[in-house]
Amino acid sequence: MDIFHHAFAETKYVYQEIFEDRVYLRHGISLTGGEVVFDIGANIGLFTLFVKENFAGVKVHAFEPSPAIFRVLKANVARYDDGVSIYACGLADKRGEATFTFYPHYSIMSGFHAGGDQDKETLRAGIRSRLLEQDTDPADIQDRSLDRMVNVALGEQQQHVCQLRTISEIIDEAGIQTLGLLKIDAEGSELDILAGIRDEHWGRVRQIVMEIHDPTGTACPRARSLLEGRGYTCVFEQENRLAGSGIVNCYARQA
Repeated sequence: MDIFHHAFAETKYVYQEIFEDRVYLRHGISLTGGEVVFDIGANIGLFTLFVKENFAGVKVHAFEPSPAIFRVLKANVARYDDGVSIYACGLADKRGEATFTFYPHYSIMSGFHAGGDQDKETLRAGIRSRLLEQDTDPADIQDRSLDRMVNVALGEQQQHVCQLRTISEIIDEAGIQTLGLLKIDAEGSELDILAGIRDEHWGRVRQIVMEIHDPTGTACPRARSLLEGRGYTCVFEQENRLAGSGIVNCYARQA
C-alpha cells in the first residue's frame, strides 16, 4: 500500500504499533463488518487505513486538528469513495476552540495539552526504553545524547487555534445508534474527550481503547472509576517501549 506521510521514522513506529503489534485489538477488543469507529487523534490516518483494509463495511469518523497533518490524512483516505468521514477539529467536553501545539519534527506528540517540560520527560523516557528494547547497552545511553534527540524532536513548535466539538455532537449529527469502537490517542486530552459524551449516549459505545497520559499516576484511576461506573470492564497496560513515560493504554468493553 502506498501512503502519504509526514515523517518516515514516526510513520514506521505507528505502523508497527497498529499493523504489526495490533495494539488496538487486545484484551477482547474486536470489530465486525458494518460497525462504526471513531478514530480520534487520527494523525495521518494509519488506524483508519487498518480498519478499512481489514473490516468490510466499517464506517470510520477520523478527527485530526493539525492543519498540516490533516492534509496528509485527507490524501490517505481519498482512496475510499465512501465509508470515511474526516473532521479538521479536536474533541473536548464542550464545543469551542483551543490552542493546539504542533511539533513539526515529531507530530505524534502534538496536542492541546502539549508543551513544557513534561513532554520532554515523556519523550526522553520513551526514547530510552526504545533503545533498551533494541538491546542497547545502558552504559551507551548518555543523558547528553537523549537531551539532544528530545530537543530536536520537540523543536520549532507551532501553535494553531483549532475548533473543538464533542463526541455526542457527532453522534447526533451522523445519527449513530451504535459505536463499535471509540479509539482515542489525543496526547493528554482523553478525559476531556470522554466528558463530551452525554448520559444518553454512553450505552451506544460498545468498546473504548485510549492512550492515557498519566505522569502523576492520577489519570488512570480517574479513567477506571468513570468507565467502570458506566458499566465497562477495563484493562490497563503499558507498552514495554513506553516504560517510564507515564503513557498507559486502556482497553474498555461493555460488561
